Amino acid sequence: MKMFDKILDERNIFNSIFCMESYVFDKGLLDTSKPVYLHNEGNVEETIAANDLELYYALADKHNIDLVSKVIKCCHQQLEWVLSDKKNLFDVTVYFKIKKYEENKLDFRPMHTARLIDLICMVSILNCLMFDDDLDKGVRKLSDLSKLLPHNFYGNIPCTNGQYLFHKWQTKYKEYTDEIIEHCRAYQKNHNYLTEVSLDIKNFFPSISPKMLYDYITSKLSKTYEDDKEILGMAVAKLLYFNISKNNIEPWKEYYYPEYTELTYANQYMNYGIPQGLPQSYFLGNLCMIEVKRLLMQDKTFKGDAYFYVDDSVIYIQSELDEDQFKKRIDVLNDGLKEECEKAKNDKSTISNYIDEGYLAFQNKLDYTIKFHEKGKSTFTHIDDADNQYGPIANITRETYMNSDLSYNLDEIDDYVSLKKLEALDKVVSREIGKLVDKQDKAKKEGKNGDVLASKLKLLRRFKKFFLYRNRLLKIREEGNPNLNDFSERFLEKATDPEKFFEQYEEDIFQTEYRLIIQNLRKEEANDFKEKIIEFEKQLLSKCNVNIQGKQDSLFYAKDVETSCIIKSMPQDSYVSLIRWARENFNGLKCIMDSGKQLDKLQGFMSIVKREDKDTETKESIYKMQNQGFEEAQFTKFVMKASAEYQRKILNVFYSEIIDVIPSDSLALSKRNARRFKYVELRILAYLRNKNFNLERFEEFVEHINEKDISDQMGIDIGVLEVLNIFIKNVRNPEWVDSLIVTHRLTKGLWYNGSKFLNSYTLHNEEHAVTLITKSLELTNRIDYFALKNVDYYILFLSCYLHDISMVIHPDLGRLSSENGRNMTLISDLMSQMQNEVKKFDSIDYTGKKDSRYKDAGNFLIKVFNEVYGYFEALVRDDHAKDSAKFIRKRSNSLLNYLEPTLLSFVAKVSESHGYDVMDVYGLKSRAQDDTVSLKYLMILIRLADLLDVANDRVNYHLLKQNLRNLSPTSKFHWISHLVTDKIVLKTDYPTDENAEMGDKPITEKINIELHLNVKQLTVSKNTKKCNGCKLEESEKKDDCLHIRIVGGLDSLDECPEECCTIICRWMMRKHDWLIKELIALNDYLYSVNNSLFKTNINFIIYYCDEIRLDADMFDSVQDFLEE
Repeated sequence: MKMFDKILDERNIFNSIFCMESYVFDKGLLDTSKPVYLHNEGNVEETIAANDLELYYALADKHNIDLVSKVIKCCHQQLEWVLSDKKNLFDVTVYFKIKKYEENKLDFRPMHTARLIDLICMVSILNCLMFDDDLDKGVRKLSDLSKLLPHNFYGNIPCTNGQYLFHKWQTKYKEYTDEIIEHCRAYQKNHNYLTEVSLDIKNFFPSISPKMLYDYITSKLSKTYEDDKEILGMAVAKLLYFNISKNNIEPWKEYYYPEYTELTYANQYMNYGIPQGLPQSYFLGNLCMIEVKRLLMQDKTFKGDAYFYVDDSVIYIQSELDEDQFKKRIDVLNDGLKEECEKAKNDKSTISNYIDEGYLAFQNKLDYTIKFHEKGKSTFTHIDDADNQYGPIANITRETYMNSDLSYNLDEIDDYVSLKKLEALDKVVSREIGKLVDKQDKAKKEGKNGDVLASKLKLLRRFKKFFLYRNRLLKIREEGNPNLNDFSERFLEKATDPEKFFEQYEEDIFQTEYRLIIQNLRKEEANDFKEKIIEFEKQLLSKCNVNIQGKQDSLFYAKDVETSCIIKSMPQDSYVSLIRWARENFNGLKCIMDSGKQLDKLQGFMSIVKREDKDTETKESIYKMQNQGFEEAQFTKFVMKASAEYQRKILNVFYSEIIDVIPSDSLALSKRNARRFKYVELRILAYLRNKNFNLERFEEFVEHINEKDISDQMGIDIGVLEVLNIFIKNVRNPEWVDSLIVTHRLTKGLWYNGSKFLNSYTLHNEEHAVTLITKSLELTNRIDYFALKNVDYYILFLSCYLHDISMVIHPDLGRLSSENGRNMTLISDLMSQMQNEVKKFDSIDYTGKKDSRYKDAGNFLIKVFNEVYGYFEALVRDDHAKDSAKFIRKRSNSLLNYLEPTLLSFVAKVSESHGYDVMDVYGLKSRAQDDTVSLKYLMILIRLADLLDVANDRVNYHLLKQNLRNLSPTSKFHWISHLVTDKIVLKTDYPTDENAEMGDKPITEKINIELHLNVKQLTVSKNTKKCNGCKLEESEKKDDCLHIRIVGGLDSLDECPEECCTIICRWMMRKHDWLIKELIALNDYLYSVNNSLFKTNINFIIYYCDEIRLDADMFDSVQDFLEE
């Protein structure tokens, strides 16, 4: 296909619409005043939207065929026009964003935008440069141009997922910083490189010559488009040169164009450099950096091991440098860049074939020279010092990655935990920034080089943006309303004192915070707040001696805050058209009651041809849509084939309509009728509402569902809905999520009538598993060190279901006859007693003593039964972890054959570990996060979660009361201990040490295990067996609790100094003996491995109250057990 045809192909344009949200970087700059028209031969045929912002939100519904087809026509017309003549350019608008205040001068960052139709058109052209799309087959590959980007470029890398233009910045920025830190530490050890160099380019985007990029791109693609050079030249040119209206730019020209540029009588204004903010700007910036990298990698400059994030670069070189040598190399580099820029300006070019001479004459007035900062933002550090610089930051990057998605949290408690952690991190980072700034200032005053700290400062400020924004977000969630006074004090009230304002001003934080505030205010309050922001911006400019006359309409924050208020009222529902489509075409299918027939319809909808074995013929199918387009709209065909997300939404609505469930992406599933939810329906919906959807794997998944399987026809257990969101969020893989649902169903079924032999155990069923899953997630959220991968979560959650599975199975009674010490002792003892009883039975005079004779024999047989029953109770309890692991391994080819054997072996190991001794787990050697499966983490987590499930929802008072006399002393103790426990709560706090360095554990991760009892018993008895490794804190003594601090390791000789103990303390410390040992080992472990930001402090706090009066016989049972 010719390039021109490909650009104008409606499938390409629709793909540009489909990924729109990924490249409209500042929707606050979208036009809100001018209608969007569809023209016909120069005349307005129809108004398709009141303005660009309205159109943007309307296009969230990518299945609105009528609207999308009109937008495509608009884009087609605009593309034909802009590519038809060298005088025709896209129009852009520039908004000026406050950047910095230095030497009594205010600097601005020019941010560019365009009409939404034009932005879509630009991406339609850009697609053909960045990607090699097969529009017929629905396959996207990187283009020859994108393949030029080196492996060590991390920022704004093209993404072959049609839903996005670029890979997510969080993932790529973490890769960038991780690589830098890892290699820095390696080079410190081996000294292969001796100096770390951090470089930054002055005003990068404005300094890039459009002509230089044009020549670079067209020369690189000259063979790729050998027969299509004309349209290649035109397409590239129209992504580089733009019109700017005189009213927009003339009042700002001294801030926009280079100093001393003669534009006094200009009637035509154009972009200066690459217009930052447009979709193509960051890709073009990367292309420019390829040439910059070539100059950097020379012996006389900075040849070495380099890492680039757009214009930021960190390079490790073999030479040692002093300040003069560093400056000399920077000068050589800048001289080389200047020479290249001059050469590019004078090189022969074909640009005049595609851009009007008048425009080029304007561009020739502008100076384009790429130049690195000579000091300040460009620094060098000896490799041995660099490690000290990056050590703590390695842990900051980890926190950034772990907290990057706060759209989902387990509950309000987790929001609170995240808030506390983020506040602590923000304090530590802020203090470090303050220290570094002071060091810089001091060094400069003493005439020393203070620039060496600049790269660290840059990283820390970027992280501060991240933490501060999420901090504000969670505070608004917690408080319900934003704190306007706090925002005003920090920013708005400093309009008359620019220096104080800029001490804490960060562009992105300021903007995102006021947007957040507006979204959470009532409409009237939001409009009042908007006016304050607008007035503040004007005041600040006036105080900084900026004449605002004629400039108001181009102020960035004034425009953005105005649009933010409008966005509050903007509806956005991506499912509207799909729901209408489903009701128009498949409304009758919801009458089908039989889930097997519903499944047939779904399979039919996914079939390429009519299936021979089922009556599943349908006029619509997902594969027919791939060939003919959704609703036979040809422009959807590429996205229909290429995008799993587009396919997923169609199938989600189709199946939701069949089973009469409200279509959405929500996992709060609800039916519109009174029918029960079946497991087969849940399994399919869970797959369809998972963003990690894949059509081929889903088809295979559906084909393997057996509609006659009784288990799938069962109504779902409501407990599975509690954890479904957790599964999808943490495990992600749809097949694994399905396996967890099936395992929940299996566990529920096996435990349906309780243990098949022993009824003396507390609940170990699917309810226990759900509690363990939520508890383990609480632990990973609260204990900083535990960072799990998707596969780790999968194995952990499976283990939560299966770790006690042997307790439901009837034990092998033949084990009593096996030859081992415990058996032989029991059998010998009972047989000896039995011989005596038989002799006694035979020797009694029958006359008048028949009843006594049989009564004594009966009592003896009851004793034998209890002894044997107690043997099996202890056997199952003691060996259940090992037996559960054995059960899991043996059933890998039968009951558990739906699970992958390799992963199932890990599940068996983790399940078995909850019965290990403490040192068997904490003494394991592991690489933890670097292992394919973080086995040691999982063992620790399941043990902790299991020990924390001790509340009274696992027992029933009436059942206990009726059976108390028949329970063994151990079972009585555990049942009663559960009964008096209302809940156990895991709380964390993160106090910071203001005097500690950032790399010296400045944050204390204070973990409190709070046990809440509904009884109070403070009578005292002598402490005959003292606890090790923990201490009753007198300083924390309160009327309603006992505060026990974990103070030592497992081998600690520190005994509790208390001579006497309260009954409550003895009782709970005996009941939670395993938990206390676990906490001691955990405290020891975290101290040895935790990162340089955190140190851990663990406390066990027993809260008591006199809410219930424990039955006397129950209290006696507890005392008897404690006295054993």
